[in-house]
Amino acid sequence: MSGDHYLKRELYALVRDDPTIFDFLQSGSLDGMWYWDLENTDDEWMSRRFWETFGHDPDSKKHLSSEWQDMIHPEDLQVALENFNKHLEDPDHPYDQHVRYKHRNGSTVWVRCRGIAIRDERGKPTRMLGAHTDITALKVAEQEARKLAAELAAANEELEAFSYSVSHDLRAPLRAIDGFSKALEEDYGDSIDDEGRRLLGVIRKNSEKMDRLINDLLAFAKLSRRAVVPRVVDMAKLARASFEQAKEAEAERHVELSLGPLPGVVGDPALLHQVWVNLLSNAVKYTRPRSRALIEIQGTKRGSEATFSVRDNGVGFDMEYADNLFGVFQRLHKEREFEGTGVGLALARRIVERHGGRIRATSKLGEGSTFEFVLPIGKP
Repeated sequence: MSGDHYLKRELYALVRDDPTIFDFLQSGSLDGMWYWDLENTDDEWMSRRFWETFGHDPDSKKHLSSEWQDMIHPEDLQVALENFNKHLEDPDHPYDQHVRYKHRNGSTVWVRCRGIAIRDERGKPTRMLGAHTDITALKVAEQEARKLAAELAAANEELEAFSYSVSHDLRAPLRAIDGFSKALEEDYGDSIDDEGRRLLGVIRKNSEKMDRLINDLLAFAKLSRRAVVPRVVDMAKLARASFEQAKEAEAERHVELSLGPLPGVVGDPALLHQVWVNLLSNAVKYTRPRSRALIEIQGTKRGSEATFSVRDNGVGFDMEYADNLFGVFQRLHKEREFEGTGVGLALARRIVERHGGRIRATSKLGEGSTFEFVLPIGKP
């Protein structure tokens, strides 16, 4: 070791004798270490890992501060020197920054550069100990995240423009088609044969269907922009009210409801109400062929999560197609059997996921379905 740089020999001795320096060495990944003589400012010892980080052969480099100052980005050198001077004046001011270096191959290497001043008995800084940690991968990930965020913001703007177009530009001609078809049927019905009246009915029926599709699509698009406003939610009360709303469309039918105790959660009441309505509306609809329609709602609490289930004795579906169930405009039954646009379950999934939860469905043809969603209980 006698041939080693004097700063390296000194550092070994300091680490043995000074617990403050030892603590600094143990405080993180100091894999590109350097040790600077502040009384002879061009003298600086750098570890082998320091030079290897930037693609250099350690044996070919000199232990001079001018070497690394030639590699660091000029703007970041200014930042580092400013923080260095502040740290020398005030030990409580951290010497810790992210800076850019030029790799031997011309690429940029981001490093976290941090250090600590070593002072003599009068408090005068005489040495500086520090290290460079390669954080290039982290910086690349941050840049990708910012890029994705910008792309998402642009996509949301496009979605908002699309929603405006759908609500204004498409609805106007659609309502005109429906209105003129109705007028034609009312004013000239006696001059139109049965087939003509049937075709007019088809036009009006499909106009109404298209209007429902537009409404559901707009609701799905608006949900992406709606802020979640959390508060304590009585899920049992919300489920009961949602069931009453869901069965209004088929008030002439008797649908039995079995509602067990449900744990409360912290969430957005309006959005969670929509989840219950969509799930229960499906349960009411798909039990239509049953002479005795039964819907069971249950809930359990385990740890920090609450699980809710809606089970019906309806027609069920083939689990082979379960992956498509929560997609927009995905339907597992023909419209002549059961009406709907295929957006309700997609909305339910989006709301549950925005609450940090998850949703799934199990079923067997002819034996009913169970929809289960899990939500974090949250704190009031």
